[in-house]
Amino acid sequence: MLCTKGNNYLMVLTAEIIESYKCFLEVKYPTHYKSYCTRLKNKPESAKAEAVTFSILRSYSDDVYLAEDISTGGADFLCKSKDVEFIVEATCLETESVVTQSGWKNRVPLTPNKTAFSFGMITHMLRRKVSSKATQLSGNNIPRILIITSEHIGADFLLGPRGAEILLTSDTKIKVPIGKPIKKGGLITDLKDSVFFRFKNGSLESCRRSISAILLISIFDDKSLIVGILHPEPQYIFPIMILPSVPFLKLKKWPPENNIIETEWVINRPKAEKFYHKKITIKDKELKNI
Repeated sequence: MLCTKGNNYLMVLTAEIIESYKCFLEVKYPTHYKSYCTRLKNKPESAKAEAVTFSILRSYSDDVYLAEDISTGGADFLCKSKDVEFIVEATCLETESVVTQSGWKNRVPLTPNKTAFSFGMITHMLRRKVSSKATQLSGNNIPRILIITSEHIGADFLLGPRGAEILLTSDTKIKVPIGKPIKKGGLITDLKDSVFFRFKNGSLESCRRSISAILLISIFDDKSLIVGILHPEPQYIFPIMILPSVPFLKLKKWPPENNIIETEWVINRPKAEKFYHKKITIKDKELKNI
């Protein structure tokens, strides 16, 4: 570990998170430990996402348990915080796939002040990832959280506040009347890649109600950046006071009037929450239950 100047914390890198998670699993969940080591070798980004997610959840919750059954699958974690329990499924976007989808190469430009490039958002990719996990989170009679991570160099933007806004409403277009004086334009969306609602027979309806909320997490060497999206009509409401410093995007009103969608952030002028990595240690009460 390296002590950073001017800050009152020790820099913990993701490699240390992985090693501490392996130690935790070896002591508490030996069967999962073997499976994790295999995944770390074959799918390192997925394994890193699991370790970092566990560290984050452990910092916000009183207790975090591995919920996945090695043979049958299921959601990854069960979290308990005071009188609240919630299920968490964590998944990652492979960096190569993000590069392909966005056109944003995963490297720092040699001359950053002189290099211009274009890229696209990854809304469709994110929506497909959510769709693939909706069924997996159903069947639990408590709030359910889906976490999506990325290690891409531009993840803080692609999975940041702007990425969250577009994922909730889908990509927007400017509406301009043809053949009439342009007095006032507006933004419209077909909700094609909206994560939580869609048009059906001309009306808005919610979908993927098995997911209470989504956390988008950008993973970097020493920290993660976190933003959230709340479902407007989930089967089980997630109490966001469990994550008091995380900005959550939500609809102002559901159902909206006249198909006009208005969104707002629970925290004004949102900025992704910075979570500096913390190594995972085994608690005394966990040692007693081995």
